[in-house]
Amino acid sequence: MDRLSFWKEKIENRLRELFTPQEPRELFEAMSYYLFQPGKRIRPLVTVAVANALGGSQEDAITVGCAIEMVHNYSLIHDDLPAMDNDDFRRGLPSCHRKYGEALAILAGDALLTYAFEVLSRDGVFEELSPKEIIKVMNVIAVKSGISGMVGGQALDVGEETDLELVNRKKTASLFEACFMCGGLVSHREELLNELEEVGGEFGLLFQLTDDILDRDGFYTLLGEKKAKDKAENIYTHLLKRLKELLPRETEEIEALVEMVYNRIT
Repeated sequence: MDRLSFWKEKIENRLRELFTPQEPRELFEAMSYYLFQPGKRIRPLVTVAVANALGGSQEDAITVGCAIEMVHNYSLIHDDLPAMDNDDFRRGLPSCHRKYGEALAILAGDALLTYAFEVLSRDGVFEELSPKEIIKVMNVIAVKSGISGMVGGQALDVGEETDLELVNRKKTASLFEACFMCGGLVSHREELLNELEEVGGEFGLLFQLTDDILDRDGFYTLLGEKKAKDKAENIYTHLLKRLKELLPRETEEIEALVEMVYNRIT
């Protein structure tokens, strides 16, 4: 088994350890609905890969990555709501609000977001992080998922902001910035946070570009196919170069994740 597959299996197991059945049962089921559907788990994998390349604890990175995955899935529940993207399906299944109703879907999203921070603040959940480092991890995730990041980007999108790169650097890339930065924090490398933030932003922008090219919207519509693909290629090339400069060891997995994202359009 390659290391990414090994980490993914550990992420799946850790998610189920951290996210145990609770009452009200229907709310728990709605919270679990997207979270436990099959997926790539790219955000926690990025977190673990960065920590591994910086010599940090894989176990602590997996726990942080699971919390970020909860934040991501809360955002998907809310994005699908009629007041937002009004999507009836996700991953080939009825969207959360179609299965459980709008009210419970809103509450499931709210509960997933708060549960992520409940996990991060739980006694004994980390092996090596100090209380100060845990607070910093929580702060990074809060900032990157809130008004300065993902939610702010969604607000710009709803408000029909015309600067597509600004929207997506906040709406999509911010949570990837959190993944890279938390990988650094787990590795006790706070001095690298600014550089990790920049690289995470580039990774997130590449992710959105390739999504748009595949879906034929967003950057694809704005730039056209050739220019959108050229932009993706430039980010991909620069990103691999930056990663080799920034990360001192065992970069194969994070490079493989970059290639996995880019190769969707090649």
